[in-house]
Amino acid sequence: MRYKILGSPAPLATPVEDPLHRAAFAYRVQGVSEEGTPPAQIEVYAQRQTLYPSAERACRLLMECYLLARHRLGLDHPLRYERLLRVFLMTEGKAGAEQQQNLIYLYDLSERVPPHEWVRELTHEYGHWILPPINSFVEPEPWANGDLGERWFTYYLVERAKQAAPRGFGEAHEFLMGASLDVLVAYLRRAVEPLVERMAREGLNPQRWRSRRRDGYEEYLALALYLDRVYGSRRLGRAMLCAGGVEPDDFLQGARESLTEPETLEASVPFPNAYLFLPGGAARWRVVEPREAKLVPDPKRPEWARCTATNLRLRRR
Repeated sequence: MRYKILGSPAPLATPVEDPLHRAAFAYRVQGVSEEGTPPAQIEVYAQRQTLYPSAERACRLLMECYLLARHRLGLDHPLRYERLLRVFLMTEGKAGAEQQQNLIYLYDLSERVPPHEWVRELTHEYGHWILPPINSFVEPEPWANGDLGERWFTYYLVERAKQAAPRGFGEAHEFLMGASLDVLVAYLRRAVEPLVERMAREGLNPQRWRSRRRDGYEEYLALALYLDRVYGSRRLGRAMLCAGGVEPDDFLQGARESLTEPETLEASVPFPNAYLFLPGGAARWRVVEPREAKLVPDPKRPEWARCTATNLRLRRR
């Protein structure tokens, strides 16, 4: 691990008052990164002692998400908040969560909340916090970075858990709030894989992309998850940083810039004859490996081409 978890189930000498609701929180867990200057910190507060174990697990989960964002996407907590995120676990309020500035609130909590729901809520709100925003949607919510975070973080947390599994499932589940891998894998099969596969099978749909309703929202998620799976998380992170705005078209332009930064690209598509997104069109790219692979441009969408290979190296002309 590249972080420390600090805390005690004993109550604080002086309870902490949260900034939004002015409620008192007597229990605190702190996560401190061992990287960065200043290092990122996450504080998780609970109102009662029975929620302290959940606060500890939530802090560990969020620190794992931080490392994923930092190392895979090249993102960090904002300096304007001194890289500090504060999370408040509330027993009151309507079930759900929200993020404002460097504050995350989870409401109507108890020991009965299923572990996978903890994972879903925390990764969603952490996505709102650390991923550059894309908005202007009217449904299912205006800002899509929370939903992207929920899907992206869960995917890589599960991958990490699978790698840790040979050393014991207890260790693998420790940073997943105790959630079952089977439940999380089933979630990914519903929420991630169909979007990646649709983008690879059809390419970007201009009509869906222009919509600001659910179909456009999901088309943005599909493109972001596709870029991550096909070209890697570093290229997705650069697309986010290059976007320079919060509209979906800003992200699309960021993706073009990200993919044309390096001289060569490694690509891995889910199946043969899948679509590749190639900024500038296929004529700008040459297949280096495998030599027998062919790119077949789409006549109506010049930046999309079918590829006969599933793993290949491309070089800009």
